[in-house]
Amino acid sequence: MIETFDVLVVGAGAAGLYTALCLPEHLQVGLINKNTLPVSASDWAQGGIAAAIAPEDSAELHVQDTLVAGAGLCEVDAVQFLVEEAPACIDSLVKMGVAFDRTGPDLALTLEAAHSRRRVLHSADTTGKAVVSTLTAKVLSRNNIQLISPAFALSLWLNTETGRCQGISAICGSTVKWFRAEAVVLATGGGGQVFAQTTNPSVSTGDGVAIGWRAGALLRDLEFVQFHPTALSKVGAPRFLISEAVRGEGAHLVDSKGYRFAFDYHPNGELAPRDVVSRAIFRHLQKTGEPHVWLDLRPIAVDRLRYRFPNIIQVCADWGIDVFSEPVPVTPAAHYWMGGIVADKFNQTSIPGLYAVGETASTGVHGANRLASNSLLECLVFGAQMANLKVEGNPPPAPKSNPP
Repeated sequence: MIETFDVLVVGAGAAGLYTALCLPEHLQVGLINKNTLPVSASDWAQGGIAAAIAPEDSAELHVQDTLVAGAGLCEVDAVQFLVEEAPACIDSLVKMGVAFDRTGPDLALTLEAAHSRRRVLHSADTTGKAVVSTLTAKVLSRNNIQLISPAFALSLWLNTETGRCQGISAICGSTVKWFRAEAVVLATGGGGQVFAQTTNPSVSTGDGVAIGWRAGALLRDLEFVQFHPTALSKVGAPRFLISEAVRGEGAHLVDSKGYRFAFDYHPNGELAPRDVVSRAIFRHLQKTGEPHVWLDLRPIAVDRLRYRFPNIIQVCADWGIDVFSEPVPVTPAAHYWMGGIVADKFNQTSIPGLYAVGETASTGVHGANRLASNSLLECLVFGAQMANLKVEGNPPPAPKSNPP
């Protein structure tokens, strides 16, 4: 039996959840997720969401910082769209109940690497969890959204005459099921698990990009994988990400002699773009022969450190590291995939009826290297565009081609 929806969304991280919520409420939405809610890279995101909302900031500055980080390969129009839509998306999250940190009545903003202003909103050091948990609760309360989980998406179902996407297959339990819809949205995240060392959760296996490729969707920039500079490097421990915001708040990156070597590679030292800092660490380790470098959080005031980074403090303590008295051993690890399925600002791919949102997509906003905290922002800004999706809101007519 073939189940029918108006729209199918594949993936339940920030991109998939927000997309499902932004779709018109008269549409019946199927949300396919291969794991229980919430398990996604978005849920693991620590730093925050970038938005130029401070009086001393501007959209122009945010655009410029993004273009510089992207090493000249960003699409300017896409970046401008991302940045200009950011404040409205932040307002939407606040109204939904996301508990961002505040300084008095104002939203608190922190500095992260390669940003020229303090523009990163945060919820302690578990911003992704705060956002995803709020979105999950909203999704579960919506009558027009049906969760299909656990289900592992396999292949797109294309009309053999028109080439239009009209559904998808998925493994549900021990059987393969076909789901039919007028539109399919791939929001499956990245593919960090193809690397031996990654900050991504086990579900980040590049499913959406692979599904799109097998169906003939146009892909782009798959060679651009961002390695986060500071992942915990301790035998037996997961490659836990030590947020960019730690360096933004004043932490130092040093070698075993306490030398701040990053300034040898870029005038901004630890606050250079991520690709620059990761290469600096790699080259310095090649030079010294040491297994890792150190991230020293002790320059941050103790009260500030406890307030901003409780999760990092706890995880490090779980692995025997007291951040108040010793530095944290770190090395780079695969973190984010800039490339993906080519999509325009309305998320339309090269296949009619197929859309891609978030890390699965390549919209041109990140270029060769993503600016810190622009990832959750991309999920929100582009997910919001699905509110403009035009479908009939009725069960689609019987397809002219049966499932393969």
